[in-house]
Amino acid sequence: QSVYFFLPLNASVESQSSCGKDNASHPVLVLGFGAGHSLSLNFSESADKYQVEELVFHYNLSDATLFPNSTVYLFTGGMKTVSHKNIIQAHMGTKYTCTNSKYIYMKNVNVTFSEVTLEAYITNGTLSVN
Repeated sequence: QSVYFFLPLNASVESQSSCGKDNASHPVLVLGFGAGHSLSLNFSESADKYQVEELVFHYNLSDATLFPNSTVYLFTGGMKTVSHKNIIQAHMGTKYTCTNSKYIYMKNVNVTFSEVTLEAYITNGTLSVN
C-alpha cells in the first residue's frame, strides 16, 4: 500500500543539523516532523561545486497518522531508514532551484522535490542572485 504526504509546514530544523554553524565542513540539514520522522540532507563541496551528497529519510511505520494501515512494524520494528547518494549538484555561489518535480527513488520510498530552492556554503547570510 502506498502513502503520500507533504513535508509538514511545522517541520523543524533538528539539533543534529550543522548548517550555519562554524567549522561545518560537511554540513547536515535535518528536518524533523511527526512521530520521529526526519529528512536529512548531507552536503559536501569540491572545487567549484557543492552537492547534496546523501539524502536520508528516517520514518516510523508505527505512526498511525501517516501510516494508518501499517502492520509491518509489529514484525520488524517501527523505525526505518533509506538513503540515496548524489542527488543535487550546483556551482558554488549559485542557488539550486527546482520548480519541476525531481524524483528520488529509494528502497520502498520515493521522495519528490518540487518548488524548492537551496544553496549550501552561502556567504553573507543571503542566497545568491544566480
